[in-house]
Amino acid sequence: MVSNHLKPQTQETSRRYELELLKALAIISMIICHPVIRLGIHNPGYEKEFLFFLGQDIFGDYLCVAHAFMFAMGFGIVFTRKNTPKELMLRGVKIYLLGYVLNFFRYGIFNLTEAIFTGEFRSDMLEALFGMDILQFAGLALIFTGILKKLKLREIHMLAIAGVLSVIGSVIPAIDTGNFAGNWLLGHFVYTDPEACTFVFFNWYIFVAIGMVFGSILRKTEDTDRLYKRLLIVSCCVMVVYITLTFIFGVYFLCRDHNYYMLSLPEAAGLLSIDLSFLSAFYFLLKRVPASKLRVFLDMSRNITPIYFIHWCILGFVDSIFCYLFDISFPWPVIYLIGVVLIILSSWIANLWAKRKRSAKAQ
Repeated sequence: MVSNHLKPQTQETSRRYELELLKALAIISMIICHPVIRLGIHNPGYEKEFLFFLGQDIFGDYLCVAHAFMFAMGFGIVFTRKNTPKELMLRGVKIYLLGYVLNFFRYGIFNLTEAIFTGEFRSDMLEALFGMDILQFAGLALIFTGILKKLKLREIHMLAIAGVLSVIGSVIPAIDTGNFAGNWLLGHFVYTDPEACTFVFFNWYIFVAIGMVFGSILRKTEDTDRLYKRLLIVSCCVMVVYITLTFIFGVYFLCRDHNYYMLSLPEAAGLLSIDLSFLSAFYFLLKRVPASKLRVFLDMSRNITPIYFIHWCILGFVDSIFCYLFDISFPWPVIYLIGVVLIILSSWIANLWAKRKRSAKAQ
């Protein structure tokens, strides 16, 4: 049993490089996915293209993207020194608001400009300005976690609460209030309408809670190798079964209406098996490859929020100007090339930004 290899009250707060590599993989997959789902939809018949499926479903949903970020966030909460209730809630508010700043610079500014020149304000412009995305979810998750910590609840209690929320979110069908404001407000918590919400709190908080539980176990374990060996075996077995069943029954077969955002608890377990398989594999990789040789990827994970913000701003500009304004459709090889360029460019800009911030603090 895991409990036989735990040490009490360990105060280990050092960086976990296997987690950093998991986050780096998630960043790469995410940035490959986003040009596909934003630029690829301008190509006629894109739904039937394998390269669209590859970008949207494999890179965008299965290969350690949103669910890995959420797991990593929970994992990181345990290891960071700044994890008091007040610090978590304050950081949550900042990230939540940052989501709407991103909305403005990603597509909102272009939609507002169009509205000014045409005199027409369409309903999809509300989505561009106020639509929910992963930053809003992350903000809510941090605020909620801060509240639970304020109530002196332990990680296992948070997991139990997250499990109940997941079940509730899974059984509730999509709710349409009939207007964007109602869908947006309710869509913070349960799924309403795709224009108003994506990562709804009830369905997705489970990854954050599991990340915290695993992080607390890892902090106390004395035999990390043994823990990760067992985790690798179990998670890989679950992953193989899950992927096999996915090929048989279709993508998101455990979600209501095969809707990725209406995530069910069993689907979350399947996706989590992928994250844990990679996390364990990265742990053993780092025993053979020095972290210094993986510095590029470790730096990416350290700058995750700036990279996310930067790549979306650039992609929003490309999509709005070239695809919508000039009606240009990019071929699939170019779309994937844009994804690679975005990885390099956004990481480089984020590194410059981080160095400038460190220099400013040192003065």
